[in-house]
Amino acid sequence: MKAHAQPVTLDDLMACVDGQLDAERRPQVEALIASDPLTAERVAGMRAQRQALRAHYEPVLTEPIPLRLLASRRQTGSAWARVTSIAASVLIGLAVGSAGTWQYLAHTPGMSANVALENSGIDLPRFVHQAAVAHTAYVPDVRRPVEIYSAQQQQLVTWLSKRLGRQLKVPNLENTGFSLVGGRLLPGEVNKPAAQFMYENSAGQRITLYLRGMAQPTPETAFRFAEQDGIATFYWVDLDWGYALSGDLPRATLLNVANSVYQQLGG
Repeated sequence: MKAHAQPVTLDDLMACVDGQLDAERRPQVEALIASDPLTAERVAGMRAQRQALRAHYEPVLTEPIPLRLLASRRQTGSAWARVTSIAASVLIGLAVGSAGTWQYLAHTPGMSANVALENSGIDLPRFVHQAAVAHTAYVPDVRRPVEIYSAQQQQLVTWLSKRLGRQLKVPNLENTGFSLVGGRLLPGEVNKPAAQFMYENSAGQRITLYLRGMAQPTPETAFRFAEQDGIATFYWVDLDWGYALSGDLPRATLLNVANSVYQQLGG
């Protein structure tokens, strides 16, 4: 008798994202990712978090060991043990990061003091955090910053509109010096996937527009500003939809672009 296929577990998805899945198991896992939208969104979140962690910690792994530690190794093994322990901790952190991706994308750590909300239980702080994480994950990517490029803009809009359950419009930001690179689908909240549109100017600077339906009833807002790890974000809520424009730009420059987006989307 033919053995029943084993159910795909979280460990399988993590191994797939990390490139550690054995050849025998890979076809079933990849088939599930291709056929199940929720699993695909979860894996996309894992990959985004893995890339963000690598971008953050890779300089630590490649930096030279200080000479004072190398000198002290000749006298005692304790310093060398500390160095190897730190390196091991970083590697473990990268691995654990994949396991916690979904929780991380939904978690909101301490934000800038500029984020002031009367009700901390609503979805808005988490939304802004997700926008910043997605920006940090994909903006540095040279090979594949988006899933669908601007050359197929209509295909991109149709696909994302279907997935988000809303007719989307891509703002034209040529008047601010930014051209559309493309876009991608991202995990957001349960039954509330997100979209990201990426733009680039002639100097190679990139900005991203992140949007999704709010997970909880959220009052409409005018522009608000947040800054996290050097990434500035202007965000607002229109009806039940949140918009967040992020970039490593001067606040006034980003505000000018945000105004253009806001006007084109009917704000």
